[in-house]
Amino acid sequence: MACLAVVIGILRPMAAGVQELIHTLPARVQRLLSLLHLMSTQSANPAAAMIPVSDDVAPVDYGHPPTPIDRRFVTAALMLVMVLASMEMTVTSTAMPTIIGDLHGLQHYSWVASIYLLACTVSMPLYGRLADAWGRKRVILGAILIFSVSSLAAAAARSMGQLIVFRGLQGLGAGGVMPVVLTILGDIFTLKERAKIQGFFSIIWGSASLAGPALGAALVRALGWRSIFFVNLPFGLIAILVLIWKYHDQEKPHSTDLDLPGVASLAVACSALLMLVSGLGPQGSRVSVAVPLAAVAVVASIFFIWHERRAANPIMPPALMMRRAIGPSMIASVLFGVCFLGLDTYVPLYVQGGLGGGVEAAARVVTPVMFTWALSSFIAAPLLVRWGFRKTAFTGSVLIAVGFVGLFICTITHANLWAVTGVLAVTGMGFGPASMSYLLAAQDAVAWQQRGIITSSVSFFRTIGGAVGIGVLGAIFNLLIRPDLNRLHHLVDNPLDPKVLAKISPALQADVQRMISHGAIWVFAGMLATALLQIAVTLMMSGKKADHRAGAGEAMEAVG
Repeated sequence: MACLAVVIGILRPMAAGVQELIHTLPARVQRLLSLLHLMSTQSANPAAAMIPVSDDVAPVDYGHPPTPIDRRFVTAALMLVMVLASMEMTVTSTAMPTIIGDLHGLQHYSWVASIYLLACTVSMPLYGRLADAWGRKRVILGAILIFSVSSLAAAAARSMGQLIVFRGLQGLGAGGVMPVVLTILGDIFTLKERAKIQGFFSIIWGSASLAGPALGAALVRALGWRSIFFVNLPFGLIAILVLIWKYHDQEKPHSTDLDLPGVASLAVACSALLMLVSGLGPQGSRVSVAVPLAAVAVVASIFFIWHERRAANPIMPPALMMRRAIGPSMIASVLFGVCFLGLDTYVPLYVQGGLGGGVEAAARVVTPVMFTWALSSFIAAPLLVRWGFRKTAFTGSVLIAVGFVGLFICTITHANLWAVTGVLAVTGMGFGPASMSYLLAAQDAVAWQQRGIITSSVSFFRTIGGAVGIGVLGAIFNLLIRPDLNRLHHLVDNPLDPKVLAKISPALQADVQRMISHGAIWVFAGMLATALLQIAVTLMMSGKKADHRAGAGEAMEAVG
């Protein structure tokens, strides 16, 4: 339904655009004739073409001014790009058992998802810098093209090794989708409009993510697993055509220096860190592997910070990151990523293993979070303009903490699924105002030339924070349940597998549920502590209210 709504949304403005073209065709022809006449006059009189234009004389624009229909086209195309990115992970995860059975690569299972996340994360800052250096249009088109071509290659993979390589290339394309889409939205909408449009994009992102598993299962049953890599191609093709047609960069003076040493050192540091916390490979948890990875991450991070302080055009300018209008938003985005991905990862585990619910029960508990997130984005849009970034973000971060307090209490008291669902819905109401405020506060603090860097940095810090956070929380969980896990190992092979739990005795099931609940209590306590720290960081944000009319002229220039 979400995909159908997006397609209808883009076809409707297309029809209106054709009608507008027919009605305005005579005027367009007249403007073209006038322009040709002017060019011929200048050619006959070269001196006329060299008349200087003073600063207080507006340049003549012989093109038609951008109309609202242009912006609707661009927005609809960006929504299609969001669908393309958001469905990818969930569609693929559903088909993985079938893929493993066909390509015979169980030992490489974790790499298929991990390499995608790794490539996506480390490429985000580079895309932000490229969007500032080369222009948004070229970069977003390039990212969509890389993603689409690698999807075709993944569909043709004949081994797990090939699939892993092509999934990495998909991740490189996906890394440019979210930050550049948000950057373009920052260009073409004023602050007040941007706050509202975030709600629509939250709905698109959440609906496409939720529809992914069902769509993936249906495609695998009907057409085979290779078909899942074709499902995004129509979205990518339509988005490319519309963006070529309707979106035109209005570039400002900027530097094209890409700071390749900074990009390389950041990529090495993030790769080592993500491999360390996610345990990539069969020996990921061994000290012999963990220590070198930690050393590489530390050394590369130190070099990156040292280099960025001296680079002429750094990929993450330290002077920008230390500003009060930006720095707290970046730190809060890291903590936000821990809260959101921690909830998305460990609440389903608790529902299935600690409360004895199935996959459907876990989905029913987590799904309302996406809907309340989207709803709260709509509610927060006018509040953000009225209250400013700090008050709106503070309200959202408090709601997140209140929801985690409720989750912690529910775990201690062994509350039912309805109670857990209710407190998580409160947390979702906080996600909207908080995430919106952190992004828009950072965007509002910079000009066009740095908006790509800042937007990609917010996405990068949220992703890297979430990835590291779920790794640390997972280590806490494993450490706490290890004694009970060793005790139960001789009675049940894999007590964390819901299918295994369904086959053991009720007494043993109760023992396993107590073990998982015990570990989950402290995982949720860690998430609550993170939420409280997020409140403290949010209070450090600048209290200055932004002018919601600022950037109106720039927004009108960005489309045409």
